[in-house]
Amino acid sequence: MILLQVMLGILASATGTAGSVAYLGLKGNNHTGWHKICHIYDKFCRHIGASVAVGLFGSIVTLLLIWISAHSIHSRVPK
Repeated sequence: MILLQVMLGILASATGTAGSVAYLGLKGNNHTGWHKICHIYDKFCRHIGASVAVGLFGSIVTLLLIWISAHSIHSRVPK
């Protein structure tokens, strides 16, 4: 059970990191001198957008599996 929670944390962290890279590619950051790249590297932005969507879906499915597992374990415990 603990390992599932660790895996969910890693998956959510990776999804957030990919989302921040996608946001920088889309909007850029003028304070650091990073320019927008999505108008130049369109294929990169589509791939990273798809990876963020799949990662978010995976995080939600993992969370649901943890809830189902916890409920199953809790219902087996005698009262």
